[in-house]
Amino acid sequence: MTIYTRILQQIGSSVLISLPNEWVKKNALSKGNTVTVETNIDNTVSIYNNYQEEEIKIVFELDESENQHHTERSYDSADWNEKIIKIILNKIFGAYLLGYNSINVHSKNQISFENSETIKKATRKLIGLEIVDENSFSISFQFLIDAKTLNIQKILGMMNSIIQGMFRETIHSLNGDFNRDLENKIASRDDEIDRQYFLLVRIIRTAIMNKKLASNLNLTNIDMLDYRIAANYLETAGDLIAELVTYLSNFRVANEISVLIKKIGYSLEEMQYYAIEAFISTSRDKAFKVIENYEEFRHSISELKKNIAVNQHESVDETYSITLVNCISCFDNIAKCWIDITDLAKPTYTLK
Repeated sequence: MTIYTRILQQIGSSVLISLPNEWVKKNALSKGNTVTVETNIDNTVSIYNNYQEEEIKIVFELDESENQHHTERSYDSADWNEKIIKIILNKIFGAYLLGYNSINVHSKNQISFENSETIKKATRKLIGLEIVDENSFSISFQFLIDAKTLNIQKILGMMNSIIQGMFRETIHSLNGDFNRDLENKIASRDDEIDRQYFLLVRIIRTAIMNKKLASNLNLTNIDMLDYRIAANYLETAGDLIAELVTYLSNFRVANEISVLIKKIGYSLEEMQYYAIEAFISTSRDKAFKVIENYEEFRHSISELKKNIAVNQHESVDETYSITLVNCISCFDNIAKCWIDITDLAKPTYTLK
């Protein structure tokens, strides 16, 4: 970032400053062009080039020859092909998150059907990124959503709503309604959370680089930072719920344990509700509700741990106790996600 110093000049009733010549040339501006001048809430001024091309393009080469010297000859053809595809997918995901609007995958050789399908299947996780052109040697993607029409608060709300449903169904499954199909449903919803998370991160990173977009979305730098962190906690909670389901699906929970787990679950549901409400509205009262539910949560967790310790000698299969300990770990980490989101609104350091 280059810093320029300008002296205010007055002509009639107007106060003027000159624009840096380097900036003018870089934006291909000349006499007669118009720029947008915007005053910000932090008492700064932003100047935008109205003629700036918004499309950001990038091309990736899908060729073995370019990366051959980075690998050992011990790779067989299948392993090497898998490695190349993973590299390309990492680049595509990275470009998406960095705000590129046009992404092209090109190869000097024909792209196989298997590789093409693998790339297309993986990129379905990226909301708004669609294939606009495809042939034997290239696949072209375009981000087709106008970022100015998006609302990160609504995206965060969708993530939160999906997680609420995932957790509620997981806890209710302890009534004996658990079936193997639930595990697949939860995994699928976790994938949807990832899609929403990638979109939110893309918007925030794009807004950081494009102050005009940040202004249109009514986002300050602090807002963007807080929403990015909150979304990360929600995405982590989704992963933890998917992990919790795999534990609960592997054993039949005793009635007494089931009651305790449900009690823990209800406390976590309340914590999630008040944590998100506190974050969105920056409400101290709702933050205190999170504290109250956290105390109930800790008490229920202690009861569950005592129950495991008392009945451990009666367990024929040690994996039963181990699985319950893993469940407790999931519950603890989910609770920490809600506490950390609450801290973004109103710090609750007494819980640390």
